[in-house]
Amino acid sequence: MLVNRARLDLGGSALVLVLPRFAVDEGLEGREEEKSNDCSGAGNNRIGGSANQVGRLGQEIGQRRGDQDPRGESHERMQPVAQAHGCGATEQRGKEGQNRKGDEHVEPDLIRHGRRWARQPAATLKFVVHDGMTRTGALVRANQPWGDAQLAELYDAFVFDGDLSLYLELARAQGQRVLEIACGSGRVLTPLTRAGFEVVGVDISPHMLALAQAKLDTMPGGQARLIQADMRDFRLDHADFDLAIVAVKSFAYLTEPDDQLRCLASIQAHLRTGGLLAIDFMHPLPEWVGAVPGTMRDDLLQRVPARGYTLSRVESVVSTDLTRQVRIIRSAYEVIDDSGSIVTKRYVEWPYRWTYRFEAEHLLARAGLTVEAVYGGYQREPFMSTSRAMVFLARKTATRP
Repeated sequence: MLVNRARLDLGGSALVLVLPRFAVDEGLEGREEEKSNDCSGAGNNRIGGSANQVGRLGQEIGQRRGDQDPRGESHERMQPVAQAHGCGATEQRGKEGQNRKGDEHVEPDLIRHGRRWARQPAATLKFVVHDGMTRTGALVRANQPWGDAQLAELYDAFVFDGDLSLYLELARAQGQRVLEIACGSGRVLTPLTRAGFEVVGVDISPHMLALAQAKLDTMPGGQARLIQADMRDFRLDHADFDLAIVAVKSFAYLTEPDDQLRCLASIQAHLRTGGLLAIDFMHPLPEWVGAVPGTMRDDLLQRVPARGYTLSRVESVVSTDLTRQVRIIRSAYEVIDDSGSIVTKRYVEWPYRWTYRFEAEHLLARAGLTVEAVYGGYQREPFMSTSRAMVFLARKTATRP
């Protein structure tokens, strides 16, 4: 399989347009051709953090002639090249219009390999924005999706409290001062505040923090403070927290190991000696890692009485990069009224980095944190090969040199 790439710069972000070409001749070897084009004017709405290099290509899966693609379609059923969003121009590889051997008409989506013609498939857009967000109609592509106000509200509408008893129990054992990283809309922070703990919540999304503040406003006298900051590099007035929490796989938004270490080092610096970090990872089971592009699952479906609608979220695999342990996920949110009509539908694509058990232990150790326990669930279930969660408890035992 041959792959052509066109890299399009979009106001500091990078869009990679992948144009696969399928070789017909058996002896043809794969090669890569790159051509850069400037497409100015497509803005990047930054939501915080440093301006890092952007645009990561997901894993490209090539198949030989006659095989089925991951969606079950044969290569004979390929579509014409799609036009890239935001640039108004599409590169067409190969010859168009006429066959040099005669006057026979050749369709524009055919490309030539040696003496043969093959149908060219649709272009695949694999777009990852680091430290930013782009919108194309109902689709948001972002390194974390909660910089969009509507998506933040939709996420907040889902109810989940399965981990709250664990964090309340840990806070009672550790002490009064609790730091929550990636606190979001206050799902964990508000119950801790209601229970009488002094809580500081850090999050990058102003929309999530606004939702959290609205909840805190209903609890007069609660001792909570919200800070808008990057979880990779934050500095607070106090560095004597008894407990730090990173809940519901929020650590997975950090797709580079250096960013992960920066985050853990920042947390360690804000814990007192003897302070504890509780961090929730997803356990990457083989069947999850091996899911092919296009794989879908019904993620959540809940009636939201307070808002008068039913909310659905379905996730699908866009691409998987096994070398970087990063998956691009597309979530489709639907707001459905009581008559069954879809009121709103939004899509969001975002990168998710999974972490293995001993990799996580190594990261924690490098940050100056000693692992005391690894659980397979929020009721402190033993961690097993079939566990879907990895909940680490790691303690700051001494000041880092």
